[in-house]
Amino acid sequence: MTWVDGVLLFVMVISAILSLLRGFVQEFLGVAAWIGAAFTAFALQESLTPLLAGVVEPDWLADAIVIGGTFLVVLIVLKLVIHAIAGRVQDSALGGLDRSLGALFGLARGAFLAVLAYVIAGLFVPAVDRWPEPVRDAMALPYVVEGARWLADRLPQEYRPRIAEPPERRMPTQDDLLRPPARDRI
Repeated sequence: MTWVDGVLLFVMVISAILSLLRGFVQEFLGVAAWIGAAFTAFALQESLTPLLAGVVEPDWLADAIVIGGTFLVVLIVLKLVIHAIAGRVQDSALGGLDRSLGALFGLARGAFLAVLAYVIAGLFVPAVDRWPEPVRDAMALPYVVEGARWLADRLPQEYRPRIAEPPERRMPTQDDLLRPPARDRI
């Protein structure tokens, strides 16, 4: 196990704990709120940008203000609604189930973040042999690679990223397995 495995485990555990405290309804609807706010901001961009014509120059700045402002307003409104709904669910008889499902959601979110990090790292440094050794030797790497391939297969062909192939894992030899640990050789 390398420090990369430790960081991945830490992220997944923290995500699970936070989701356990907040509950599934709040976490799931929170993600939906971010997606909905982004969709709304881009959908309303063309109709709201003319309101800033002549007031804000250049045009790209007007677009950024409209998209950012719309995103924030919609996100705040949705978060207020979600907070009210989630509070009622947690206070109901389904509160325990909500928190338990929240923990599972948190674990899945942590795993998704690892997969996303792998895809992004592969875009910037496609030569896996240039990756740090702790990343190449991470025990979780095969699972993260499979998740990245699964995610890439779900995207349309024109948006599908190239998934970096993991390095070949060298199986330990008999000498490697029988050699005493480094701490015993000092």
